[in-house]
Amino acid sequence: MLFERTETAAPIDAAVEDALRNADLGLMRGIVEIADYSPRWADAFNALVAALEPTRPEEVLEIAHVGSTSVPGLPAKAILDIAIAVACPSDALRVHEWLQAMGFLCRGARDEQEPEVLYGLELEEGVRLVNVHVERVGGEAWQHHLGLRDVLRANEEARDVYGALKRRLAIDNPEDRMAYIEGKTDFIVAHREAIDSLEA
Repeated sequence: MLFERTETAAPIDAAVEDALRNADLGLMRGIVEIADYSPRWADAFNALVAALEPTRPEEVLEIAHVGSTSVPGLPAKAILDIAIAVACPSDALRVHEWLQAMGFLCRGARDEQEPEVLYGLELEEGVRLVNVHVERVGGEAWQHHLGLRDVLRANEEARDVYGALKRRLAIDNPEDRMAYIEGKTDFIVAHREAIDSLEA
């Protein structure tokens, strides 16, 4: 298997570590807890991209801030979600080597043919600060991440409904991340048409 899960990371690049200090980020693995939106999340994303830029391989086509921390005003788990676009699975392998060298943990591939490979970054063992999704540019996962983000940025009512849902699900499922994720499905499906219109 090309993208095996790793439990021990290489030493974290100093610039990457500096980018994530004092950024209102960090959540124990397996815990579901929602924090109020912090403007430091956007700053941390920009600082992290700047820290990665000097060693960024040419296979990285784009780095995007996605997930709830990318939507101003939306409460979220205090973990940055970042999507990295590549052209094909062979490019994902080069990006895999780069991310591991920078101190990221590989969490495995959802589909090695697509690709969609997941990574995490922890300054303290077990406390996740960043999730990275390496995805094919223009692929379903990439379009979904950007589409949902853009719908929530553009629609304050949808953002607030989603925020309230996330808070309720976190209270109901404080240690069950899968139940929390599944509980958001109906909202996402209900907004699928708006997401699809942005993807078109």
